[in-house]
Amino acid sequence: MSLGRFARRLARRMLEGETPPEWERLEDGWRAPGVRARGWNVESVVATQQAKWPEFLRLVSLPHPLPVHLWAGDLARPTPEANTVLMAYGYALTLAARMRDRLSLLDWGGGLGHYRLISQTLLPGVDIEYHCRDLPLLCKAGRELHSSVTFHEGDETCFARDYDFVLASGSLEYSEDWEDVARRLARAARRHFYVARLPVVHGAPSFTVVQRPYRHGYATEYVSWVLNRQRFLDRLGGLDMTLVREVLLGEGPDIRGAPERCEFRSFLFVPASGH
Repeated sequence: MSLGRFARRLARRMLEGETPPEWERLEDGWRAPGVRARGWNVESVVATQQAKWPEFLRLVSLPHPLPVHLWAGDLARPTPEANTVLMAYGYALTLAARMRDRLSLLDWGGGLGHYRLISQTLLPGVDIEYHCRDLPLLCKAGRELHSSVTFHEGDETCFARDYDFVLASGSLEYSEDWEDVARRLARAARRHFYVARLPVVHGAPSFTVVQRPYRHGYATEYVSWVLNRQRFLDRLGGLDMTLVREVLLGEGPDIRGAPERCEFRSFLFVPASGH
């Protein structure tokens, strides 16, 4: 469906009073009947990110708070929460690069490669070999912006090697089998594995949600997890990963039907033993 047709359909639904909430719990799980979720590999996601790219480049070059790689939001208005996201990332990246002049980095779900520029800005003296795993449309657009980035459209090439630092920022929760993806990412991390901006709850079991980001210019819907924090940590512990630092980033969105308000947290792990 074209963006124009989608906008017209959405406007008609709004006039009829049928607009669903932006965030909603799925009672029947990941594949709930009646839910149409087209995911990230759609033209409107790429077009919106491309439109923001020049402003992102401008802000990265200024001696002001860095713009965070967020799929929704105003890059020109950095928030305390966004600053915390980037400073926590800088802490994790610095530990991984300590006493090194070269660092290999895998960004799982890295979109157009925003963290390539952020990483080089935070560590200007380190040569960063940056790899990005994402969906075909985003990889195609990313290649047009970065000549030095390796984009992976499939797991075969992505996991054909390991990396000093593996990053999954706001992306692990979009995998239905998140436990298997976490296993593969942990195995690919030689030194550090950083799971950032993960939505978690403390008392409720993990549950699935649908997000409808129409107001941000995305003509799509996504299904994702909100994970029970202890279940997540137990799984990573079972993968022979040791938690180094946990960072509270802030309160999560208002999700209709959620049993508990979620939080966004980041987690830095190291292998408990060599892989």
